[in-house]
Amino acid sequence: MASDDVLTEGEINALMESVDDGTSAADAADDGQFRRFDFAAREQSLLREFTALGPLIERHAEVLGVALESGFSIEFTVLAETPELLSVADALASLERSVAVTTSTLSPLVGPVFAIAPAALLSYVVNAYFGGGSTSPSESARSNLTPTELRLAERIAEFQLSSISQAWADKLSLEAGELGTLGVPDRLEMVPSSDMLLRLAFSLRAGEFSSQISLMLPFAALEPYRERFFPPRKKDVVSNGQTWEPFFRRELPNIELEIAGVLATQSIALADLLQLQVGTVIPLKPPEEVSLNIDNVSLAEGRYGSFDGVKAVQLHRLASLLLPTN
Repeated sequence: MASDDVLTEGEINALMESVDDGTSAADAADDGQFRRFDFAAREQSLLREFTALGPLIERHAEVLGVALESGFSIEFTVLAETPELLSVADALASLERSVAVTTSTLSPLVGPVFAIAPAALLSYVVNAYFGGGSTSPSESARSNLTPTELRLAERIAEFQLSSISQAWADKLSLEAGELGTLGVPDRLEMVPSSDMLLRLAFSLRAGEFSSQISLMLPFAALEPYRERFFPPRKKDVVSNGQTWEPFFRRELPNIELEIAGVLATQSIALADLLQLQVGTVIPLKPPEEVSLNIDNVSLAEGRYGSFDGVKAVQLHRLASLLLPTN
């Protein structure tokens, strides 16, 4: 992200966390200490919020493998590596001495994206695709890529961009722009060195040959779409695909409730209440009506009596919530 950005919510949360030795930020301030804040760690923490990114990258690898085999008639095993966030300066330092860097865009993301292909891979594809053998020549003395290798690098970049567009289609619709390929890593210097890039790396294996390609996206351009990479919310449906209503209609009638019958009530002065003792008799007027309550909610009223030798209540009025609606 640009160095002049204001603190985001993630940065504020990180600043409020405990310091490495377990001392809280407030305690550190009381001790006159300065709190160390690792902005790279902050970015890695934000990356963990993109929980759907893992499955998308796995899908990306599958689509990319099919595209490479179709384009070059070489059966590559393509495996997705763990995504990581790098500053532009660190990304430059991580590149091999001889690589092809293809620059493009992925609308609606703002900023350039970079597809990286090492010279060893390009040389292998040239030899295998054009019939020059499948063994990669030594790269130790190479400093420049051939025009053929640069064209192949751009072709590989096309596969990477089309693959990510296909793999991410359900989360974010991406459209690649024009491509430009050079055999020098300096193309990354067009972005401020402190900006963060999301590096999507893929290991390639064909027989005994192995290599790696990567795609670097501007992380700041992804943050506005962060919620799209959250895990999908579970819908309130039962296993057969219906709504919960039939389930509740079937199960709720079997729930047991405790009904309390209020036979009579009597008001009493506080002074009399304080004088109550065992054996005290409180006179109650025989009730004409009995209220049936559940959790202090009146459900019905009736007349007190007996039925088949047991005390009972004959209902003569129901609460409105129990009455039929039609």
